[in-house]
Formats: sequence, structure tokens, C-alpha cells
Amino acid sequence: MHTILRNKLLLATYAMTFLYALHYAIPLYATSSYLHKYFNSSIVSAIYVIGSVLGLLASLRVARSIKQFHTYNFTFGIALAEIIVVILFGNTNNPYLLPIFFIIHFMLQTLLFICLNVFIESFSAHANTGSIRGFFLAILNLGIIVSPLIGGKILALSHGSFSALYTISALILVPYLFFLYKYLHHVKEPAYHEVDVITAGVKAFKNKNLRAVIIAELVLEAFYAVMIIYSPIYLTTLGVSLTSYLTIILPVALLPLVILPYELGLLADTKFGEKEMLVIGLLTLTVTVFLCVVITTSDIRVWTILFLISRIGASFVETMAFSYYFKKVDKEDPSLTALFINMRGLATLLVGTIGIIIAPFIGDRPQLMFIILGCAILWSISYVLPMKDTR
Repeated sequence: MHTILRNKLLLATYAMTFLYALHYAIPLYATSSYLHKYFNSSIVSAIYVIGSVLGLLASLRVARSIKQFHTYNFTFGIALAEIIVVILFGNTNNPYLLPIFFIIHFMLQTLLFICLNVFIESFSAHANTGSIRGFFLAILNLGIIVSPLIGGKILALSHGSFSALYTISALILVPYLFFLYKYLHHVKEPAYHEVDVITAGVKAFKNKNLRAVIIAELVLEAFYAVMIIYSPIYLTTLGVSLTSYLTIILPVALLPLVILPYELGLLADTKFGEKEMLVIGLLTLTVTVFLCVVITTSDIRVWTILFLISRIGASFVETMAFSYYFKKVDKEDPSLTALFINMRGLATLLVGTIGIIIAPFIGDRPQLMFIILGCAILWSISYVLPMKDTR
């Protein structure tokens, strides 16, 4: 593919990535509250677990679907269905339909993210995979950072209307469809191999290098899940308000996820490779997660600094995992892309299930979950250390 054309297609895909991030994250912190209007906490958790399971099951056929319908047609259909389902989800008062719409939305969102990654992989040159993936993550995380501020403004202006929040979130996918149609409609696609995700998983885990980076990605996504679910609860018990967490701690803490990925990806391409920086990131995560257990102050400055350092570690792990994995996999095999992206859903499922099991022991002080997470991250380093670097 000619360099100018590749860059043009990448720019269009980056624009779609930002729009996807806005669509995904604008209602992100409101969804559990919306569901909680109709269901108790245990049912809300169960809905999330069911969504994760069905999202994983749906992605098992993604390679076959992409080969059958082609990436453009499949993505267009998924995005159109997502617009309709999210609008229905935000505008129904039926407690029987609400979880159904949410679970379908959860599945479609997972497939849409897989399709984005298939496009990025198709337009990536091997030598620049790190910088391309780093910029992709920077754009994605920028959208995720600004989205809560937008969502909060929508709720304030609409007097707390969840209908307005989800309708706007859905309509953001309209310009997404425009970019998809205008720039990616006539793109010649690779001759995709039809390999299901389970077969791809067996293939990947037989390779010690792919196994290591998949495990690193899994514990990273588990870190994100634990931080989203349990850190607000824990900080509240220490006297840090949810408002302070969302408006002061979180915006500062998430900045490394926007600032660092491109530069880290460039370093992986040109100087260091991924292995050393991946280990540094995992060690940083391990230390900060264990510090969450021993620090009991309500000083917002302390928690802001701790969470900031943790996201620096997360940025290292995320960028290096994406860079390494997509340098190793074949762009003609979307099942391997689906396998990697599914670590998010698998991590959510694992964290949710563990949370249900240990709920009697957690009570209102979830330090045990942080201890389990820290041990898991530390364990993952034993798989990363023997892997062969790209440089």
C-alpha cells in the first residue's frame, strides 16, 4: 500500500477511534447508576458478568464474520445496530428490556472495538507498529479522559436525563459511519484466514512470547477493572468523596495514558524494544497496587500522586503489549486480534466473579481485591522475563 494512502487511511481510522472513545466513555460512569435505578447491586453485577460472557462468545465468530461480510460491511452493520440499541437502552423504562438492551450494547461495543483494531492492523507497516499503536492508544485514551466531563455537562444541562446522555452517545457514531463510508468503503482487504478465537488462543499460548504478552494484557485489564469498580468504594471509606475522585484525582491520574503512548511506541520501534519497558510497567503497577492497601490517608494529593504513578505504569504496559503483539501476529488473521481485544472482557468477567466470591470477606473495605490484583501482576512478570524482545 502506498505510504500516502496508508497515512490517509490511518488518519481516518484515528478519527473513528476518537469518536468510538467518546461514544464508549461518555456514559461509562453513569451506566451502573442508571441500572441501579431498577436493580440492586448484585443484579447489576450479574448483568455486567452476563454481558462479558456473551461479548466473549460473540467474538468467537468474529473472524468468520469478517471474512464472510468483509471488515467494512461488518463494521457498518455493527455500528448501525449499536446506534439503535443505545438509543433504546437510554429511552426505555421497562425493567425487562433494559438488561437485554444493555447486554446487546455490551456485545456490539466489543465487536466494534475489534473491528477498529483490524483496520489499524491492516494499515500498519511492521517497522512503525509501535508508534502507530502508541498514537492509537493516545487518541483512544484522550477520548476516554474528556468523555466524563462531557457526560457530566450533558447530565447537568438536561437535569439528570439519562435519555439525553445515551442518545448523544449513540449519535456520535453517525460521524463515525461517515468516516467509515467515505474513506474505508473501497479499501482492498487482505485475504483473511478463517480461524476461530479458541483455535487462535491455543496457537498463541503455545508460543511463549505471545503467551507472555497476552497475560500482561490480561492483568492490565484486570487492573483497570479493579480500579473502576473498587477504588471509588475504597476511597469513600477513607473519607475521599466521589466528587473529588472524579473531578480531581482521575483527570490528573489519566494524563499519562494520553501523553506517553506515542513516545513509548516510538522508543520501542527505534531503541529498546518492548520487553524492558513492559517489565518496568508491571513492576510499577505491582508497587502502586500494594501501596493502595497500606495507605489509609484521606489526603487527595497523596492519592492523586499514587494513581498518577500507577497510570504511568499502565501506559508502559498497554503500549508495549499492543506494540509487541501486533508486530508478531499476521494481519490476515483477525481471530488473533479478537483474542487480544477479548482480554478486556475476560478480565471484567474474572474480576466480577472473584468479587462475588469474596464479597462476604470484603464488606466495605476491599483491600483483599487489591492484594489479589497485586499478586496477579507480580505473577505475570515471570512470564514476561523469558520472552524474546523485538530488538
